[in-house]
Amino acid sequence: MVPDIWFYTVLGILIAFIVFFVGFMAWLKTKFPHPLMMRVLSTLHSALFGYEKAMIELIGGRGYKSHVFPEIVKTMKTIKDEDPKISSLFDSKNPKEAMETWMEILKMTGITKTGHIVENGEDKYQIVIPDCSLSNPIHEIIGDQKGICPMALILASSTAIADESTPIEIDYSSFTPTGTKTDIQFIKEE
Repeated sequence: MVPDIWFYTVLGILIAFIVFFVGFMAWLKTKFPHPLMMRVLSTLHSALFGYEKAMIELIGGRGYKSHVFPEIVKTMKTIKDEDPKISSLFDSKNPKEAMETWMEILKMTGITKTGHIVENGEDKYQIVIPDCSLSNPIHEIIGDQKGICPMALILASSTAIADESTPIEIDYSSFTPTGTKTDIQFIKEE
């Protein structure tokens, strides 16, 4: 038979561990986003799509290059020193390299695991994000709204780091339940 002192010591340690574990799990739960977060983010997508439509109606697609891209690049510059990968973005030699670098950043953050850039001819690319971690339930809720995937818009904006002068055309994204495909083209001025 075990002496009472050992029994109560082990029992006390076990109870303390259980209390600590339950407390830790309760604390950990407070660090996770609210279950409605992704549904609320779908309204952010709708707002963004509304702004896109208004901009295209008012000033046309050139508004991306003159207004949207510079603001995104400005934000990228403010986080430049946060990580060596972001810093390397600013060493990109051409637009494709800039997009590929930002795609690697999306992979680092877990937004996509298999996203990639497809070259579709001279100065034509497709941004493919087949497995966006932000898509569920956003893509289901937004349905067939026309818009550009925010991640694709940011990727396209990264091209301005390597080449500020070349105009870019960006098509509406094709949304799937788990991701997007977005076509872009650089317009060479003659």
